[in-house]
Amino acid sequence: MQVGSYNPNNADLVAKLKNDISFNIEYGADILLSKWNATPHIGDGDPNKLENWYFALWAYNGWVTYNNPSNAAAAGRETYQEKIFKLIGSEYFKGLVNPSAVTPIPTSVIPAGTLPTKNTIWQTPEPIHYGGLDEVSALSDLEISLLESVNRLAGPDRIETALRIASHGWPDGSETVLIVRADDFPDALAGVALAKKYNAPILLTPKNHLDSRVEETLIKLKPLKVILLGGQDALGNQVEKRLREVLDWTEDFERIAGKDRFETAALVASTFSSNSVVLATGYNFPDALSLASAAGAQGYPLLLVGSDSLPVATKEYLEKAKPQTLYIAGGEGIISSKLLDNIAKTSGVPVEEIKRLAGHDRYDTSINILTEFYPAASKIFLATGQNFPDALAGAALAAKQNAPMLLVPPSGLTNGSSTENYLKNLPPKVEIEVFGGKNAISDKGIITILNLLANNKI
Repeated sequence: MQVGSYNPNNADLVAKLKNDISFNIEYGADILLSKWNATPHIGDGDPNKLENWYFALWAYNGWVTYNNPSNAAAAGRETYQEKIFKLIGSEYFKGLVNPSAVTPIPTSVIPAGTLPTKNTIWQTPEPIHYGGLDEVSALSDLEISLLESVNRLAGPDRIETALRIASHGWPDGSETVLIVRADDFPDALAGVALAKKYNAPILLTPKNHLDSRVEETLIKLKPLKVILLGGQDALGNQVEKRLREVLDWTEDFERIAGKDRFETAALVASTFSSNSVVLATGYNFPDALSLASAAGAQGYPLLLVGSDSLPVATKEYLEKAKPQTLYIAGGEGIISSKLLDNIAKTSGVPVEEIKRLAGHDRYDTSINILTEFYPAASKIFLATGQNFPDALAGAALAAKQNAPMLLVPPSGLTNGSSTENYLKNLPPKVEIEVFGGKNAISDKGIITILNLLANNKI
């Protein structure tokens, strides 16, 4: 650790800082903790969220405007805390370090020439990444045995995780694959029902190039049809060009793209002939993903709306399709009662017959959706509620197997939560599969869920 605050006249202390690695790390960690306590808290102040340490790292190098990222950007510099976040995300000791991405606070929200104050609400930037504070206690032999019974589909990043889900769910290949952008969710949300319709995996790739690992998986899957979701702003021409080069055995390429996320979803929905439709916000992913997976398994298409507005493409679809059943994900803070009235008027489905599936948070909403569609599941897929890529790719597999995808907090369940109550009421021999690594859902969190299903304690 870089230690600049110590008594230079204390020879024993200086010697230990220089030569005793464990002591040096502990001493530096204590300094960092003091900075954590002295600086404004970020988000909910959870120290297991790596993003919440941004101000503490800033202060470790000096709680001064020199380390303000806005000042640094204007001077063409990179701040200490941003350098540390980048270092954490790199394999700085090859073979010894598992890199972990960390999302810095956007420079734009910190005015130049100032220090962040405790009077300001500082949101935890997303995507959120978790440390190992919940994994401190050593696992018992029985806990290890329980974990070995659970299949965890995870890779070092979102793209690899999606590929492993595809290889696991479609081991003999797939006639159709869906390609979506890896770092944004709106166009891809509607793709879950489409994936079910075509029995297709969802693969992720960067906007401007086809990831080489995706190329390798496509060669193994040998698809005869490729569907790209989103326009050029979602997946550039280079992606489609490379797809055509790699999959030279087929000419069946289709791009479904509207002028925005709402029109893209409506275009996807237009390929279905269903009397039931689901609606979710187009501006956030958790509620939409939970419902898209469950409804997709039934062949129900997903439409997107704003919080108070009914987009033109969504309105036109509802007017034309005249569905008999409507499901809505999220409470009035997500989809207002005014918008609900507009949806009812447009679709012809009375307000009191529209099924709103909502809870006090994303996890409670997920449970209400599962209770509606899967009151007695024999298999459950677990996905993090903090980020979309693992859950997005996993939703295609969940829909394929007509099994629920449950969103859970990365660090585990809250005592007495609706998630606990749902799990306690399921049969004890429910099969569990997990999307994502330990940063997505911790081992301890999985063990807690297994215990609830078994209705006993380790």
